Amino acid sequence: MSPNPLTAGLSLAESVATRTFDELSPIQPDRPVSSLERKYTNEHSRFIELPGARVHYRDEGPRSGPTLIALHGTFSSLHTWDGWVDRLSEEFRIVRLDMPGFGLTGPPDGRHTVERLTQSVGLFCDELGLEDVTVAGNSLGGGIAWRLAVKRPDLISGLIPVNAGGATLLSNLTNNYMALGGQLIPRYATPRMAVRMILNNAYGDTSKITPGLVTRYHDLVLRTGNRRAALDIAKNYREEHYPGEAGLSEVNAPILPSAYDPSPNVWDKYDISDVDVPTMFQWGTEDTWLPVSFGRELAAKIPDATFQTYEGVGHAPMEEAPELTAPDIVDFVNT
Repeated sequence: MSPNPLTAGLSLAESVATRTFDELSPIQPDRPVSSLERKYTNEHSRFIELPGARVHYRDEGPRSGPTLIALHGTFSSLHTWDGWVDRLSEEFRIVRLDMPGFGLTGPPDGRHTVERLTQSVGLFCDELGLEDVTVAGNSLGGGIAWRLAVKRPDLISGLIPVNAGGATLLSNLTNNYMALGGQLIPRYATPRMAVRMILNNAYGDTSKITPGLVTRYHDLVLRTGNRRAALDIAKNYREEHYPGEAGLSEVNAPILPSAYDPSPNVWDKYDISDVDVPTMFQWGTEDTWLPVSFGRELAAKIPDATFQTYEGVGHAPMEEAPELTAPDIVDFVNT
């Protein structure tokens, strides 16, 4: 039976209208959790209950291999490590999670803070019985990774900060976006076009930004509660740790992250110089958010640290250039 031309035409028109709305509409409603789980889980996906959060994670590779924990950055998800999993999971046990407040995990119950994220990752490892792990983290995830190495020396045997930050950049961004109108605008004004602009600002080689990549980031940003959670963790960090307004940008208009002048200063109780495990920094040379000079300042504070750079690569080297970054993981862990 041939398809009804009218039905096919209406379906096409609906699809075009939906794509146009997602791309351009200044107000984007939350995405239902159930539909996102159908779309972004696979046969390796699991969920585990931690205090205040149902955490989505994947545990891949041989249990007999070295264990690598991978922590994503702000508004990202465990999918950002797909390239490493493709290249490393025959040799490594790779455990990656959507940290509370992000991806399919969604916002935790109660107060959302950097300290609580660090505790949650430690509890996650304990629940899975992990030990002697190397932890890698990108951007905010890198900040969580080195804090965990300080907090849990019993757990962490190696550290890989990948264009690692903390909460400083996120706090600046949130401070300025919220100046426009409380939480209303940053919580709902997230058209896919804005996500594409941010990815273009983050990548060194923008030809690697596919429609599917943009859609995934956009979908998971819109997961119910995630936009509020990102604002909350930044706002809470700023309120708890910045002395007055010290360290915050004075810009009060929404601009791309590359326009801020980052500082490696950390205002909470953690000191990166207390990291006491072998550490390999990975840094994209074209990162305009957290430039190479920022990364070298962090690395200089760790006694046993090396610093690898990747030419032409931006803020998320493991996602943009896994073919360059993954082989260095093998050398680092096996040394």
